[in-house]
Amino acid sequence: MTGKLPFAWSVIVVGARVSGSAAAWALAPYVDSVLLLDHSTATAFWPQPASWDRNANLLWDDLGLLGDVHGCGAPPVLGHTFQTLDTVVRYSYPADDEHCYRMTVPRERLDPSLAQAAVRRGNVTLARPAKVTGVLREGDRVTGVDFILEGARRQARCGLLVLADGRVSRNADRLGAPPYMSNPSPWSSFVYYAGGLGLPPDHGYYSRQPGAMTVVLPCGPAQWCVSASIHAEQIARGGTAPVRVFTDTVRADPLVGAAVARGSRLSRAGGAGKLRMLRRPMAGPGWALVGDCGYFLDPLTALGVRAALVTVRLLRDRVADAGGVLTPGLHAGLTAARDSLLRAEWERTVLMTGSHAVPPGQCERARVQARDPAAALAAVRSQMGLPPSGPAHASSFARQQAKEENR
Repeated sequence: MTGKLPFAWSVIVVGARVSGSAAAWALAPYVDSVLLLDHSTATAFWPQPASWDRNANLLWDDLGLLGDVHGCGAPPVLGHTFQTLDTVVRYSYPADDEHCYRMTVPRERLDPSLAQAAVRRGNVTLARPAKVTGVLREGDRVTGVDFILEGARRQARCGLLVLADGRVSRNADRLGAPPYMSNPSPWSSFVYYAGGLGLPPDHGYYSRQPGAMTVVLPCGPAQWCVSASIHAEQIARGGTAPVRVFTDTVRADPLVGAAVARGSRLSRAGGAGKLRMLRRPMAGPGWALVGDCGYFLDPLTALGVRAALVTVRLLRDRVADAGGVLTPGLHAGLTAARDSLLRAEWERTVLMTGSHAVPPGQCERARVQARDPAAALAAVRSQMGLPPSGPAHASSFARQQAKEENR
């Protein structure tokens, strides 16, 4: 975007990645104009995939963005193999509807696709690289931003400011919206893209070993995402650079190590550590937070995309019901609604990040599912938000759940 920008907008969205672009797209039909500000350049990416299953596919579809996601070229994954210590379970996904698959899309393809979709609305303007330097207020209501674009200081007013600028958001601090819940994680996440693994392009692989969760998933034509979450104790024991511990861990993994060793690396490795899960208030007078900015989950559980889309849809529905962004009390109750909708995702992530060792319950569950295909099918149906498919599946799954609850 070059040239002169209008001063007044219905909505300003800060951040044009998954949650910001999706928010701009979702809000555009209900307002006159949207300004989408992004600090990064179009090529400012390190290897970082987005991964999700049926639950997020339904959200993409509800938002009207599923076609753009498919256009990124990642093959649908129709099943996966999960190894827990020495127990291997192979899962095939049910075919109850057209959303029963998993996708893993490189962010360097997904994010630009979503930004382009938002601009196609016709009333969304993308400006980058634009750095927000201040938040404008009238009384207790946010009314716009100061920002730098093309080397010039500018100002824009809006009826609603939406922040989607990531978990480390200085703008959220400027709003006076610090985290009210925070949970440090001892895990670091690493990833790179690889080719030549010789694995089926519609199948994924997960391996849970002490101190590490290794994942290999197809993410494009002849391209794989090789990733691992590694516990701080494992990194300390490695006695070398964390990325070297990551490389050694993946190559030694009993499930995927051989395939990774015969493949070729297509990118450098990216990573993030010393992460801290957080919840900030979702909204206040004239502002809202979507995605990691307001609700960040450790990537160990791969639930971040679903959480981001839940907040985008919640905001869209509130604006649609209110008939615009200037309705008094638009923000009321959004934080509580979001936290209720995402309670299971938060609790599951806290549970999984809390232990270096493989929990005994997870080992027992794997052994049960290895012996009983019905239990394995019921487990994956539950993960995808589907009911058990029959009495035999239901009873087997119920017995296992009861055993875990009594443990």
